[in-house]
Amino acid sequence: MKTIKKLSMAALIGVGVLSAFKLPNATDLTKDNSTMKSEHVIRNNHEWDQLEEVVVGRWEQNSFNTPEVNEDLKDFFPYITDASFNYMKKGENKSLAEVYPEDDKMYHEETENLVKTLEGLGVKVRRPDEMEFPVTATTQIYSRDPIVTIGNKFILTNMYAEQRRQESANYRRIALDLAKKYDGEVISMPANKPGYHKDNVYLEGGDLFVDGYNIYVGVSGNASNDKGIAWLQNELGNAYTVHKIPLQKNVLHLDCAMMLINEKQGIICKEDFVDFDNVPDGLKNREWVEVTPEEAQIMATNGVVVNKKTVILSDTFPHIAKKVRDMGIEVHEIQYKKGNYFGGGLRCSYQPITRK
Repeated sequence: MKTIKKLSMAALIGVGVLSAFKLPNATDLTKDNSTMKSEHVIRNNHEWDQLEEVVVGRWEQNSFNTPEVNEDLKDFFPYITDASFNYMKKGENKSLAEVYPEDDKMYHEETENLVKTLEGLGVKVRRPDEMEFPVTATTQIYSRDPIVTIGNKFILTNMYAEQRRQESANYRRIALDLAKKYDGEVISMPANKPGYHKDNVYLEGGDLFVDGYNIYVGVSGNASNDKGIAWLQNELGNAYTVHKIPLQKNVLHLDCAMMLINEKQGIICKEDFVDFDNVPDGLKNREWVEVTPEEAQIMATNGVVVNKKTVILSDTFPHIAKKVRDMGIEVHEIQYKKGNYFGGGLRCSYQPITRK
């Protein structure tokens, strides 16, 4: 039986805090969602549980305007490759579709193919609302970051980069539908001040990994911050432990340095961690496929975990796919390279709603 904790329409369509349909208190991740009476649930207890329903981002053609590309931009985005900056420099202050029409089309096609691949594996896919007008340096492709699912909570997050914050509104229709129809809790983080105020609280889905009651949050200075970690720990309560994972400055998110395939295996770039020897034990004792920093920068660790024995990886890295297969994992390779120019990959492009 659902109980309403708080539901505010104003919060859904504007700023504020939304928290709806709180579940009964639970103490065991193996039980807290299995006893629900509703057939629709918000549930993400482990990165590798069977994927049932997701949100996949969009690439809308003729919607991306390239910003001015200068040294200040390079300093602000240290994780973008030189090749990407040279690519964007050619099209600065113009529409991407005007300068690179075939690429604009390919960005769209790659994302739609990810949707078809997931649906072919039995996964239900939701999409955010479309960007209805061209925007500068903002896409709707990376649904990982503006939303995150932990346990029975679906959270609308606060993103760091100011130009990306306008993406969040396009996920509120999904949030409202989940709040009305799903067992679980829908939450919107408290609103930040404009700009990059010292008191702002940042939390992005690309930095978060869910491993039962252990939550790993990457911090590089490019996205999530200490205040975001503190907010998340308070929101989740004492049953959870939120671990800060310091990353090198040139790393955008934790999923640009690591992929957890199951409780024992994964893909990693250890050099992208400030001190891998001091990460939590849950990350140390695994069978890792190790990649180079150069490979990690173009999303070699960034894939989709369908279940603990099935993943989707970019076909850009056949040697990595082979090593993953050698670990006994089924690998579906698909083309997904264009999004890398904007610092993202396959994991960046989806966010679970329900894992079994």
